[in-house]
Amino acid sequence: MRMLRTLLHIDLDQLPVRGFDIQILKDCRFKKGGEDWFVAINTAVLVIKEGSVSIENKDSICELYAKDLLVLSKFNAYRIVSITHPLHLFYVSFTPDFVLRHCHKSELVDAFYFFIGKNQQKVSLNTKSFLILSLICKLLYQLYSDNDSHLTPGSLKQISFHLFLSELRNIYGQFAADYHLNFSRNEYLTVRFLSLVALHFQQQHHISFYSSALYVTAGHLNKVVKAVTGKNVKKLLAYALVTEAKTALGDGDKTIVEIGESLGFSSASAFSVFFKKHTGLSPNQYRKQLC
Repeated sequence: MRMLRTLLHIDLDQLPVRGFDIQILKDCRFKKGGEDWFVAINTAVLVIKEGSVSIENKDSICELYAKDLLVLSKFNAYRIVSITHPLHLFYVSFTPDFVLRHCHKSELVDAFYFFIGKNQQKVSLNTKSFLILSLICKLLYQLYSDNDSHLTPGSLKQISFHLFLSELRNIYGQFAADYHLNFSRNEYLTVRFLSLVALHFQQQHHISFYSSALYVTAGHLNKVVKAVTGKNVKKLLAYALVTEAKTALGDGDKTIVEIGESLGFSSASAFSVFFKKHTGLSPNQYRKQLC
């Protein structure tokens, strides 16, 4: 069985589901004196079901017990100090690119709320919150670990992932309301930008609208957003539009013209050109592919 330290070093883009990993770990073992400091290359969410684990970072030692939740930030240094057997936990990890490909609107904000956090913060859950989060983790594991993945609708996977992000954000809002205080000025600006994108991306496609709303220059906003997320403003807006367009095309209730209009494009032709540029398929070809 892969150990926690190994999981935190996995290149998520090399996994069957590119950029995402979900594991249910049982009876994790620990060899005293065998764990050195390591740098996590992924952001990871840990939910402890049974047992305990002690994880040290540069500032403190975090003791995790049953019903505890912890978000480990990527590029931070950690050391596993001890494990009480049997250790049973849920492990979920995902990359910014996975989020950008699968999320839009509020889910994008929820995800980056955790990506840009610099410090680990433990949350001790009540029984109800723990059971809800555990059920969502089990659902994610079943959907994303299914060998017959072609039988599982992509929309169901997306909904379950959105549900996970929403519950995670609700938990931190309820039990750790000051989590955002760890954000730098640039990180907070990015979260505000993503919040505006969630509200206005369907009609506002240009950086000037968002920079004006945030009282910064377009150049500064683009620089900050790219530094925090790895993507510039234009790319993030395109991701949001494409994700929304794919959802609308999958529903089948609207015509191509209606979808283009709802997304703020001047014509069906302009929408088709944009969609093909970012997906390699025309809206009609994408819709037929879904049938």
